[in-house]
Amino acid sequence: MIKAVLIDIDDTIFDFEKCSKNSFLKTLEKFNLKFKEEDFSYFNKVNDILWTKQKLGEINIKEVFIKRDYLMGKYFNLDIEKGLFNDLFVKFLYDEIEIVDGIEDLLLYLSDKYQIFTASNGIFKIQENRLKKSNLDKYFDKIFVSDKIGFEKPDKKFFQKIMDLTKFSNDDLIMIGDSIKSDIIGAKNSKIKSIYFNKEDKKISDKNFTYQVKNLSEIKKIL
Repeated sequence: MIKAVLIDIDDTIFDFEKCSKNSFLKTLEKFNLKFKEEDFSYFNKVNDILWTKQKLGEINIKEVFIKRDYLMGKYFNLDIEKGLFNDLFVKFLYDEIEIVDGIEDLLLYLSDKYQIFTASNGIFKIQENRLKKSNLDKYFDKIFVSDKIGFEKPDKKFFQKIMDLTKFSNDDLIMIGDSIKSDIIGAKNSKIKSIYFNKEDKKISDKNFTYQVKNLSEIKKIL
């Protein structure tokens, strides 16, 4: 019986691409660089490659930031030694709260029936601030982020640490997230049920999830 819900943050609660683009624009302004779509496309390409490696366990989040800083510094011909690009981007991301459609309505619904916890990779201070600034923090009993947990999704230790801290078993939990690699497979490996938020309606051959939805409102029919 489900007693608590785990929810990913980026691209489930907040629209990461919109937040990322806003932060990217502000970062360029600090370097007196003009925004070009092809520059942002390159940034997204770098991000996709690095975060995919992170989700596969090939690198950790700290290494994502180091490599992203180096690649973007090289791309814009900046002083790579100073390592400022990633620092500025992360600083601006701290306040970005582009909310995914339907999430507040879903959180309000779920909060009447279950305890709700975030289960996110990233930096705790950033995720905590974004939730507070958006006033969504009121729906969560606890905010769990990888840098505080000590492990990153999809590592089973990430989910086990949450179970240890909340005293819930895997049968008590269900994970909601947009990433097959980190949210869904991570939950499956920990024998936790999952809801795959497939907002782009991707064709998935391997059904690692328990349920699948295109819109967050559909979750009300499941929980």
